[in-house]
Amino acid sequence: MSLPVTWLFLRGLSREHAHWGDFPERCKQELGWNCIHLDLAGFGSENHRSSPLSIPSIRADLQTRLNTAPHEKIGIIALSLGGMVALDWLATEPERFSHSILINSSTADCPPLHRLRLSNLSPMLRSLGSRSVKVQERNILNMVSNQSDTSEALEHWCQIRQQRPVLKSNVLRQLAAAAHFRSPAKRLIANPPLFIASKADRMVSWRCSERLAKKYRSALLLHESAGHDLPLDDSGWLIEQLKENLGSL
Repeated sequence: MSLPVTWLFLRGLSREHAHWGDFPERCKQELGWNCIHLDLAGFGSENHRSSPLSIPSIRADLQTRLNTAPHEKIGIIALSLGGMVALDWLATEPERFSHSILINSSTADCPPLHRLRLSNLSPMLRSLGSRSVKVQERNILNMVSNQSDTSEALEHWCQIRQQRPVLKSNVLRQLAAAAHFRSPAKRLIANPPLFIASKADRMVSWRCSERLAKKYRSALLLHESAGHDLPLDDSGWLIEQLKENLGSL
């Protein structure tokens, strides 16, 4: 099956399109992709709205806003909670996508201690409880990145929040949606995704991606040292893996 030209990018919990950084531009320049973005309801361009309380409802909202040609087969690349949305979309509208890439994702049928590491409960609560955007974003970065110096990313992420503020109620609504989403039946996924995970992910265990890859008989690629936000920590490695592996799917 030929690779699609157009790829839809979906981010995860409390994040928006700008959090991809330069990764989509690199995909355009190095892979020849036409990169398009849709923010989940409640975040980014949609921050004036309430986030739905279920992954299927988040997906249904995105479906109404995707304006590609109805018969054009596109690809989808999604990170974390975005991967749950992608899985649900693959199961409900399989004719829309020819290829999918899910990075550091999980579902409710993964073991609870693999979905959210206990060590992250404290920084997550501090982030939700703080009134300081900088404190919130620093705590998030500490959970999702393994870089030794995240000062540049912190400044960028604070700017994003200033431009498009996030309601804590929407973060909690997304968490509730994610908590209840189970992976679709194997028979519903016509074209199995490519799963990519970070073995050093301190937020979600890579074992969740391993479990999902086994369920769908999919390929699994592992990074040894990057954090949960793999495109932030090592976009170069990720681009090379896509160059080497997408053609064989």
